[in-house]
Parts: sequence; C-alpha cells; structure tokens
Amino acid sequence: MKRYDVIIIGSGSAASQAASVLRDAGKRIAIVENWTFGGTCPQRGCDPKKMLAEGAELIAKVERMKPLGVKGDITLDWRAFKRRIDEYRFAIPTTKMHKWKEDDIDLYEGEPHFIDEDSIVIEGHEISAHQFLIATGQLPRPLDIPGGEDAITSDDVFDLEDVPERITIVGAGYIAFEFAHILRRFGSAVTLLIRSRALKQFDRKIVKRLIDETVHIGIDVRFGLEPVKLDGNVLTLSDDSTLEGLVLNATGRIPSIERLRLDAAGIEADKDGITVNDYLQTTNANVYAAGDVAKSPNPALTPFAGQEGRIAALNLLRNNTRPLPERPAPTVVFTTPPIAKVGLTVDEAKSLGIDYECRDNDMSHFLTYERVNDASAFSRVLLSKDGRVIGAHLIGQHAPELINLFSFIIQNNISHQHVKHLEFAYPTSASDLTHLM
Repeated sequence: MKRYDVIIIGSGSAASQAASVLRDAGKRIAIVENWTFGGTCPQRGCDPKKMLAEGAELIAKVERMKPLGVKGDITLDWRAFKRRIDEYRFAIPTTKMHKWKEDDIDLYEGEPHFIDEDSIVIEGHEISAHQFLIATGQLPRPLDIPGGEDAITSDDVFDLEDVPERITIVGAGYIAFEFAHILRRFGSAVTLLIRSRALKQFDRKIVKRLIDETVHIGIDVRFGLEPVKLDGNVLTLSDDSTLEGLVLNATGRIPSIERLRLDAAGIEADKDGITVNDYLQTTNANVYAAGDVAKSPNPALTPFAGQEGRIAALNLLRNNTRPLPERPAPTVVFTTPPIAKVGLTVDEAKSLGIDYECRDNDMSHFLTYERVNDASAFSRVLLSKDGRVIGAHLIGQHAPELINLFSFIIQNNISHQHVKHLEFAYPTSASDLTHLM
C-alpha cells in the first residue's frame, strides 16, 4: 500500500491552497477527486455564473439608460455565452492536473471512502497517510418530492444548449435569485417560488428593495408555496396549481460527505458538515477539514474556503498554531441590481444586545447613480456607539465593489470619523463613502 504524508480529498479552492503550503514544506502529497479536478467555483459555480451575469447586467444597464438617451435594444446569445464559458471551465482540470503533476503530487480519480483511521479506498485501490485534509465542498440539496430528481440544479444550467422558454426556480437564496435574474435577462419567463423568507442573511430593507426590482423586471415571485410533485415538465404546487416548463432546484447545498464513511475513521459530522475545532481539526486528531464541508463559523464562500485550506495546512504542519481568525465576510448577490453586505444586520445587532446607530441613505440621487438612472441604490450602515462600522448593507450597481471598502474599514477597525477625512477620486462610487456614515 502506498503511504503519503498527507492525502487531500477534494480539489477545489481549499484543497489547492493547502496543497501549495504542504508542497512548499516538502510533504509527499496525494489529491483525490471524485468528479473533475478544480472544484465547483471555476467549473460550475461562481466563475461561469458571473460570466452569464455580465450579460444580464449589460441588458439591465441599457434598459436603465433609455430615458437618458440610449436608443435601441440588444439581445444576448446564450449559445455564444456558453461556448466562451465552456472554453474557460473545461480548461480548468487540465491546467490543475498539469501543475500538480509538475509539483510531484500524485492524483487519484474516483470515489474515496475511509476504511480505518489512516487509510482510504478509491475504486478498489487502497492508500494511506499520516494526515488527511477533507475539502470535498458541497453539492446541491435533493428536491425531496415525487419526481424531484428530474429537476435540474445549478450544476446543470451551464450544460443547457438553449435558454429555456419557461423555468420555475425553487429556492430563496443566492443561487435562486441570481439565476432568476440571469435567465430573465436572457429571455426566459421565470417563476420564483419562495416558501418563507428570502435571503435570510441579508438586511430586510435591502431584500425588500431587491424583491421589488425582481417583480419589476417581470419575474413572477410567489411566496408561501411549495412544490409537491414534478411529473415531466409539470410542477404541482401546494395550492394544487400547476406550472409548466423546466424546474431548477435551488433549495441550497449540503456537505459532500455521504460516501466518505467518516465513521470508519472516527470523524464526527452532521447535516451541517464535519465537526472541527478552532484549528479545523476533526474528532480524529490526524484529520482536518476545510472549506464548505467544514462546520466552521465561516460562510460557504470561495475566499473563505481558500483561507481555511491555508490555515488547515499550517496546523497540519505546526501542530495547531493558527486558529481561525474572526473576520467579516463581505457577500454579494449578483442580481440586477446586485446587493451586498458585510458585518452585522439590524436583527443580529439587536439579538447580541449591541447599542448601535443605523444610518440609511437613498443613494439614487447621488451623481454616481443618477448618471446611470439607478433608482434602486440604497445603503444602510450600522455604527457602534464609539463610531466604528459594525455592518454595511447595499443595493445598486456599485454595491459589489463598495462593499469591499466597508469590509476593509471593519477589518482594520477604522472609525467613521477617520473615513470622513480620506480622499477618493471623484466622481466614483468610492467618493460616496464619506456620505454614507
């Protein structure tokens, strides 16, 4: 049986960052992947989705600018977008494999599972290691209704040869809203089914504005309804009504651990992921977990997966010297318009008993947004009593970039008085910052 210093299960962002650290430390490494090397984000997640979103954003901007003198219409060619996306994502596995082989890392393709505390089997081939890192990420949650297996998931959208004429999206999170806006802008008739609260992690006022914009662009948003049966292309709802067309299951993602047989290695896990301590160490002292599969305080986002991969690798090498840092998580939903947040919401500040001041601004009258006719632009900033930003919530064209400035302010504990004395190029979205707090 071949034995390694470290076996990494998974090949996405967390795995890649960990492999780099471990390789530089001279460790003998193997990477095991049960799909294609490279992970979710660049192949069937955030990267190709953002490529589609660029088209949706262009359509949205043209529509907004028509009252300001823009004439004519543009159309989006789904097949042309798909060709470019396929060129990008299909190159990922080859690029990754080539690099890792150059780094003298052994690669295994197949479904792995533990057989004891330091050994796994991949399609009948047994290997072992002194230490392991599990970085298998997440996969789409099954749609648990009769016929639910016939619904497509976010993984499948990029394989569609044509934009669907009609589509029903089941879900109320990032994936549901982003694909609702993308597919609507590409020409689909879209129905969005929201069982209860939409985008629970976000400020309620921001979400209300996004829902208004979602309805405004022609998406049929239905609250309080659930799918109960899918028969071919006919979806029956909890009020006995039916919808025809393609169904996209966007009800969330779950840790990819079902086939790993973690119990054979003494590793505890539940529906939320693999149990880890502050050092990303599991209940088996020689096994660590990082990224979306780990039950850590971090959100399931690519930048945090990479960060966790690096930290887990360092802890593997140095016997737990790097606890997970407490950092704000800037988060964006790439709808049209986009929304963004970092830090605490009003509800979270209240539940924690934090004394705060809430400053709301309708930014639609700022030149930054007037010049592009963005009536949706709005900000909500939460300040502590000593003048520190503890939360920022945005909607509007520039929200994805502006939220990074707020994240920098929070991470570096910069007071709002200090921010007011900073100079920014004008007129830019950054130059609005001093007026928002």
